[in-house]
Amino acid sequence: MRPQIEALDVDAMEWQPLGPPGLHSRLLSRDPETGARTALQRLSVEGRYSPPKVAHFHTTYEEILGVSGCFSFDSRTWIRPGAYVFHPPRTVHGFKSAIREESTFLSRIGRDLDVNLVHEPEADDLYVAQGDAPPRAPVAYADAVASLGWRSGMLLGAAVATCHLSHDPDSGEGSALVCLPVGWAASQAFLDTYLELFVLQGAVGVGAVPGADRRDYFFYPPGGAIGALQTDRPTIVYVNFGAEVGV
Repeated sequence: MRPQIEALDVDAMEWQPLGPPGLHSRLLSRDPETGARTALQRLSVEGRYSPPKVAHFHTTYEEILGVSGCFSFDSRTWIRPGAYVFHPPRTVHGFKSAIREESTFLSRIGRDLDVNLVHEPEADDLYVAQGDAPPRAPVAYADAVASLGWRSGMLLGAAVATCHLSHDPDSGEGSALVCLPVGWAASQAFLDTYLELFVLQGAVGVGAVPGADRRDYFFYPPGGAIGALQTDRPTIVYVNFGAEVGV
């Protein structure tokens, strides 16, 4: 299980090379047993990053949220800030990958990542190879909020606006963008499931300490004590949850 992490200053972390030229990462959390991890990753044109030339799939899920820049897996849907992609296991993608400028994105995977090349894909759009369709379907939104909209919801016992990104109908696991209003404060101290938050805009404070305008990261394992989270300004966070939490 991943350890509990609260108010990790992502922008203060060093970029670590991942192997291919121009690909760097800030590892936010990782499960040492499964390899599941969340990271902020950077594609650098000046660092000679070269997009993959061949379509491929992974045997674990891959989830991507655009944070800055502009790149694509198919040269049709461009991953800019606010774009969202979910590839369930065995989703073929990377048909015509390209990058227009240095880019950063939040990346989540369910275990250590493998790469299986598909030299002759059956289509030029997302499809699942080798098996039945997964309960959580592949999706790709260039602008998730424009495509899906906002609706009323709850996060940690307090009212918020949510944009549901994807959801597993069997387990309840899913992801959302959540707009926290001024004065939002968590009223739940524990959850039976894990909860993950990444601050995109604004600030989330803990206890009496006000939040700073920066990209903070939080991870609470099942049963982990949730701090007295609160906001003093409009804030947008990415939230991933292991089961239904009211979002």
